[in-house]
Amino acid sequence: MSRLDNYEVLNQLKYIDGITIIDNKGTILFTIKFNPIFHSEIREREEILGESLFTVFPSLNEKSSTLLNSLKTGRPIFKSKQEIVDFMGRKIETTNISLPIRAHGKIIGAIELSKERSKEDSISNNAIEINSEMFRGDKRLLESIRPERAKFTLKDIITDNEQMKSLKRLTEKTAKGSSPVFIYGETGTGKELFAQSLHNASNRAEKPFIAQNCAAIPEALIESILFGTIKGSFTGAENNPGLFEIAEGGTIFLDEINSMPIHLQSKLLRVLQDGYIRRLGDRNIRKVDVRIITASNKRPEDCVKDKDMRLDLYYRLCVMTLNIPPLRERINDIKPLLDFFISKYNVLLHKNITNVSKEVYDFLLRYNWPGNVRELEHIVEFAINQIDEWEDTLQMKDIEDRVKNFIKHSEEEFQIEPLKDAVARLEKIMIEKAINKTKNNVSQAAKLLEIPRQTLQNKIRLYEIVPKS
Repeated sequence: MSRLDNYEVLNQLKYIDGITIIDNKGTILFTIKFNPIFHSEIREREEILGESLFTVFPSLNEKSSTLLNSLKTGRPIFKSKQEIVDFMGRKIETTNISLPIRAHGKIIGAIELSKERSKEDSISNNAIEINSEMFRGDKRLLESIRPERAKFTLKDIITDNEQMKSLKRLTEKTAKGSSPVFIYGETGTGKELFAQSLHNASNRAEKPFIAQNCAAIPEALIESILFGTIKGSFTGAENNPGLFEIAEGGTIFLDEINSMPIHLQSKLLRVLQDGYIRRLGDRNIRKVDVRIITASNKRPEDCVKDKDMRLDLYYRLCVMTLNIPPLRERINDIKPLLDFFISKYNVLLHKNITNVSKEVYDFLLRYNWPGNVRELEHIVEFAINQIDEWEDTLQMKDIEDRVKNFIKHSEEEFQIEPLKDAVARLEKIMIEKAINKTKNNVSQAAKLLEIPRQTLQNKIRLYEIVPKS
């Protein structure tokens, strides 16, 4: 289908009854419906954000959902007909345009524009108006993406790691000021956990905490959502505040800040410099008092190097930087986190796991944790779902289906090299882990490794291992 054909299909819809955005796991990130019949499930259920698409529409599956098909194939689906039954049992027939959402070469989600099929044949005008209803004066769009109040505090950050404890102390000190904070950490390390904790430790704790993932909103909408609109700025636009105005007096947390379009970063820079925002289409500026916390899974310097962030914005955002270490660098946190997640899912899943086998624990210590703390939680949740109610011990058989693909992938990545080099490399890693775990106590580390103390000292000199302070 050519690009001109695509435009013709869009034109034939004339208007949109609803918009839905999902992430790459099928979780609903954003939804707005303009037809009262079409969005009955929204009126009778206050909040569906964060729910699976299949939970809200149980009649759908991966084959019948146009939104999921576009996500999986990475291709647009134009004017496809679909019949769904919502969780209240109502049948809805729609015509959909489904489009994958890409960022940095990867598909991160999908957006679907839908209309009620019963109206389709009665419309002769070929004009499309998908922008006018998005920003009605009733503020449904902004209400639908308004996050919950920040619920996590520094006490919720579970750790036995000295680097993490130091990071918590720095967060508590940083919270007393109003400087921008940049949080860097791999996926799953807990960036929003730190952002919420910082907000709740500050004098803004009673004010709003607004979290927004910059990669989760199409580029065409992000300026309006962040900075607001005025009546007449485009067809059907009304006077609506953006997230910065909604966060007045509080904190706004912009995750994946490196996904924000470069041309919008200059507007964000003005907020940081002067505390002023300008709504879309407005000639006037408005003063806002908002603390800005940003985050990325890339180092801020790399964001600048890769031209994902303006250099002048980097200097403004990175006044204070919190670098959250990955789980593989703080293996002494595995035990307390494991205990916490087991207790959590014992309650949620009505189980009574009180022990973890040595085989499981040794595996968790050796594992590389590409998904960090989030992956550990998912493994525990998976395992406890598998365990019979009468069992009380978490065993390797309970997690092997969850991790075997990662193990196989890791084995395939091994490179052939001289055996003595491979043994030396592994030996150095194990010694470093033992030294760090025992907080630089050579005698205790030797006991963990089950080798003489003098042998360990010789190997420390051989591998030029420098204990971490």
